[in-house]
Amino acid sequence: MQMSRDLVGGLGTSIIGAVYYYYASQLRVSALDDSFGPSGLPKTYGVIMIVLGLAIAADSLLRARRDRAAGLAAQPQWAGQGQKMLRAAGLLCIGIAYLLLVNWAGYAISIALLLMATALYRGAPPSWRVIAVSVGGAAALWGIFVLLLGVSMPSGLLLPG
Repeated sequence: MQMSRDLVGGLGTSIIGAVYYYYASQLRVSALDDSFGPSGLPKTYGVIMIVLGLAIAADSLLRARRDRAAGLAAQPQWAGQGQKMLRAAGLLCIGIAYLLLVNWAGYAISIALLLMATALYRGAPPSWRVIAVSVGGAAALWGIFVLLLGVSMPSGLLLPG
């Protein structure tokens, strides 16, 4: 039996949900917490991920069984997936570079570079528009988080602040 993408994805989602649930259950409980507690919502997310992942995996198995009973040949699902995984790995590397850069360069510069690198990686032609969107997007995100929501962001070593 060939493992379908839905089966692998469903089982993977369930595993991620179980790990998420485990870490959510490790959150400290405070005497000031309500009955739901600080881990209530994260635990709920973990359970939802587990249930939906198992539902996708079960649907995949039932569909494969139904197709075999009907005499239908299994469709090739993995062709070209290596290329897609490499593209995703490239985006992951851009994200890791952002995380390594943010404390040194600060949020505003790092997020502008993240937006620019992502746009170029996804195929946008290098132009003043990419720069403008990256700088404008970074300014908008900084404004939303810092000015509107009051979240302190790393200023970095370049622009201590």
